[in-house]
Amino acid sequence: MKMSINKCLVVGTSLVAGFLATHVNADEATVWTKIQSNPDTAVFARYANELGLAEALNTKNLIIPWTLFVPDNDAFNKLPPEITSKLADDDQFKRKIITSHMVLGASVSATGLGAGNSLTTVSGDRLDLIRKDNLYVKDVVVTTKDLLGSNGVVHLIECVMFVQPSVDDDRLTASQKAQFEQTACCLAESLDDLHHQALLK
Repeated sequence: MKMSINKCLVVGTSLVAGFLATHVNADEATVWTKIQSNPDTAVFARYANELGLAEALNTKNLIIPWTLFVPDNDAFNKLPPEITSKLADDDQFKRKIITSHMVLGASVSATGLGAGNSLTTVSGDRLDLIRKDNLYVKDVVVTTKDLLGSNGVVHLIECVMFVQPSVDDDRLTASQKAQFEQTACCLAESLDDLHHQALLK
C-alpha cells in the first residue's frame, strides 16, 4: 500500500552522532518545572505525570541532561478524537507517544543540535535532526527553542510525533521498507490518514 510522502517523512539510515552535554547557563528550575509551569505545555505535563515521569524529569543537575521536544497544547488539541481517546485509555500507547519526545544524553541547546545529528529517545526510537533556517525534528518544526533548566532543555514543537521502524509500517512497499529505516509522522492530519487508522487497530 502506497503512502503519501507529503504526510509522512520517511527517513533513511544515518550514523548515530556522539552525545556530549553542552554547558549552558540555566536557572535552578528543572525541565519538569519548565513544562509544568508553562500553560502552553499543560497537556504534555499531565500525560507525563500520569506515566510517573515527573520524578525523573525533576532530578536536578544531571551530568547527562534531558533534551525534550514537547508538543504544545495546540498540537494535542489538533489530534482526532479517536487518537485522544486512545491516549487516555491505553497507557502503553501513551507511554510510547510521550517518551518518543524525550532524549536523555544529548546536547542541551539548539546550537548543539543540527543536521546530521541522530538522537535516541527514551522509547528507543531515533530522531534525525535537520537544520535549514530553523531546527527541525524529522518533519516537525521546533517553534520555541532553548527553554533551559538545571537538568536539560525543552524545545517546543508544532505537533505530536509518532515514530516507528519502517518494517512495522504496513503502508510501505517492500522496497520502501528496505530503503528507509524509520517512519515519522505528525499526528495532526485527518483521521482518514492511513497511519491513524493503523494506530487505532
